[in-house]
Amino acid sequence: MKKIFFMALILGLLLVTMLGCETKAEDEKDNSSINNHTVQKIYKVPIEKIKKQYSIEDFNELYTEYLKLNNIDIKTSAEDDKTGMSKEDQLKYYTISDITPENVKKEIGCQIFKVNYTCESYVIYKGEFFPIGFGFGGYGVVTLTTCDFDEDGQKDLIYTFSWGSGLHRSHIGIFDFSEKKETWLDFVQLNEDIVLEKLSDSIFNVYTTDLELKEKLNYTRYIIAPKKIVAKVIAKRGSVEVTPLK
Repeated sequence: MKKIFFMALILGLLLVTMLGCETKAEDEKDNSSINNHTVQKIYKVPIEKIKKQYSIEDFNELYTEYLKLNNIDIKTSAEDDKTGMSKEDQLKYYTISDITPENVKKEIGCQIFKVNYTCESYVIYKGEFFPIGFGFGGYGVVTLTTCDFDEDGQKDLIYTFSWGSGLHRSHIGIFDFSEKKETWLDFVQLNEDIVLEKLSDSIFNVYTTDLELKEKLNYTRYIIAPKKIVAKVIAKRGSVEVTPLK
């Protein structure tokens, strides 16, 4: 269902070249979506609503306020669904999950939630609400863990995510908690998803992977099967570099 409504995967670089003219409009639409996503305002959680641990219900309330702040109109419940899905599928599809890995929770103290029906992910940290990655037409955040490339003692997030309604693209993102800023590294894998292998806080291997949903219409839990190492992420001279591997 997700593939029908949100993405069309294009297999092979040759096919991408052949369809270049046909996908131009889709790429322009995708780029417009990215621009809208990256300029979203940070939502500051009201003091009386700040908690050590947020429930799905808590997140949903904050998410609603975040959407209002950024003038985003998204249908957020099964009652608004017009796709023709069955009631059973709607209940599976219109869900939100806490996807925070245990090591992230322990080392950073943040919580990360993923909205299943948009494949967008959000971090709540010290009373602030941030978007990470991008999910339009793809899977959104697939894997995430901690890093410390600047060696300032504050652990940050590194994650892989995919998007693209016309052309499936996978990227690596870093969220710096000191700067409250997301950076997309200079790397893209076309037509495949990617996952990270952590070697240390500043060195990571990047693998292509096959993804399979563990449950129908649930885009927060995957069966991951790494295939081939395609790049290495490492901090050099104070900056983060991605080295593609042949």
